[in-house]
Amino acid sequence: MTDPLNAGERNSEDGAVADRVAKAGVPTLLRRGENTGQHQWTARAQWWLRLISPLLLLGTWELLAYVGELDARFFPPPSEIGKSAVSVIQDGSLWRASQDTLRRLALGYGAGALSGVIIGLWLGLSTWFRALIEPWIQITYPIPKLALYPLLVLVVGLGEMPIIVLLAIGVFYVVAINTIAGVLSIRRVIIDVGRDCRASFMQFFLTIALPASLPHIFTALEISLGLAYIILIGAEFVGAKSGLGAIIWSSWQLFDVGPMYVSIVTVSILGYFSVLATRWLGDFLMPWRRTHG
Repeated sequence: MTDPLNAGERNSEDGAVADRVAKAGVPTLLRRGENTGQHQWTARAQWWLRLISPLLLLGTWELLAYVGELDARFFPPPSEIGKSAVSVIQDGSLWRASQDTLRRLALGYGAGALSGVIIGLWLGLSTWFRALIEPWIQITYPIPKLALYPLLVLVVGLGEMPIIVLLAIGVFYVVAINTIAGVLSIRRVIIDVGRDCRASFMQFFLTIALPASLPHIFTALEISLGLAYIILIGAEFVGAKSGLGAIIWSSWQLFDVGPMYVSIVTVSILGYFSVLATRWLGDFLMPWRRTHG
């Protein structure tokens, strides 16, 4: 049986220890929801910061150009770039150039991504095929893709075809390498279950390897989108008479930097919405990622 006197002494000692800890400034654990207000304020402040940051940059640029700290010949103020944007939109040249660029992107990116997924899944599932082909992928991947453009012109001729093929090659490597990694990351028990059920190679391909590799595949699709725009615009500099890359190059040659900046911003906007569309497609095909994200 507990002595009430001793219990009282222990309670007083515990209270004294708690007072000393509080005075010493030792942090205590936060209760659930105790700091919710501060987190909400921080989230709102960060949202406003993301909104204001581009406007602050444009305002600073406009001010520096106005006072003469920036050479308007090379860095025209955003107001002048806005006038150039209105001009190329009204005459339809920006719309036509964007259409040409997006058409080449759709053809080259689609071909490269599709072949990268198929070859990547096949390499991941077949050890013999991987032993035969993977060394060639590793050897040729570091080659700058734009360096292949003159060779492609010799092989397929002038026009849009070498640009599309070059774009497909650049996308293929990124998607294939990530798809192989996705297949190789599948847990062994899943492979064993498929073998125990006597699944055919095509069943492994469609019902095991492809669904399990989707996160890796869509990561590769997002990464390769940026690479695709880089390759495409670079190829349009020298190999196309239309498109956003052609406008950038011709504007530089004519020292008319307004349309050049408008085209650069347009490429950035198109790339941003392309990534958003890819993420939406990934969430649609992988609802579990949307649920747990």
